Amino acid sequence: MSTRTHTTTTTYDDIAALICVTRPYYALQDLTSTAPGQVSAVVPVQSPPGRQSQVIGLGEVGRHLAILGLSAAATSSPAPGRNFYLASRAVGRMYPEGESPAPGPLTGTAVIQGQNRRQVLAHTELRDSAGTLIARMDVQYKVMTAAVFYRIMGQPTEPDAVLPGNPYEQPMPISDVSVHQRSGSAKLEVAASMCQGHFDGFPALPVAMAGYASFSLFNEVLDSTVGPDVQWRCGAFRLKADNLAAAGQTCLVEIEPTTPRTAEHAFLGRVSTAEQTAFRIWVDYELV
Repeated sequence: MSTRTHTTTTTYDDIAALICVTRPYYALQDLTSTAPGQVSAVVPVQSPPGRQSQVIGLGEVGRHLAILGLSAAATSSPAPGRNFYLASRAVGRMYPEGESPAPGPLTGTAVIQGQNRRQVLAHTELRDSAGTLIARMDVQYKVMTAAVFYRIMGQPTEPDAVLPGNPYEQPMPISDVSVHQRSGSAKLEVAASMCQGHFDGFPALPVAMAGYASFSLFNEVLDSTVGPDVQWRCGAFRLKADNLAAAGQTCLVEIEPTTPRTAEHAFLGRVSTAEQTAFRIWVDYELV
């Protein structure tokens, strides 16, 4: 563990030089760290939850809590300087079930459970202004120094897209949608515009955006099977992200039913490039 003196971090500028994501993908507000490996922040709701009945969608929960976890890791990293924290595994659950959250901002917290130079495990939570639990997620990251990341991936040569607005407020542009019973498939053209802030010079599809694409396709499956007005409520979930999909690649997005663990229904979402599977997510859900 690091032995350097800890200081309270309260701004994005304090943490930006130590982490791998930048704005607009990073959207936390009032980031505060009172001890190494512990952070809290105000979590904005930028993406409409769509047909998910909770106040914030699962894809956006994953985005913000994963960034909160890597920010916590940066405050206690044994490797100084900038590091890349690649979320590779996560398990969690969405709450509350059927209750209305208290008005006011959402607050996220992250606490590091284990850390070395190659991997980190973070426990994260999201609560409403009354302290009611909305979501929790345990995230495992693969850790690389910037030098190692670019040695593996190549030197940064692709400029970040600079476009008006926030791409993370927009629906994912899946195309060639095909639905058969409770399964579906679609294409996703990975554009630099949907990777802004992830990563500078090497735009790659964020794990959360792969989740957005899966949920967009799942909504198409629901349209076909239960109609356009039915919503769904996420329960337990787990995900694996083993590879990156770079800007310019075409991904196949797939949805299929799977065996639920804690709910009446479950689906598996998968996003793959021509060469390999990039992302998988298993979601238990209820129709509401």
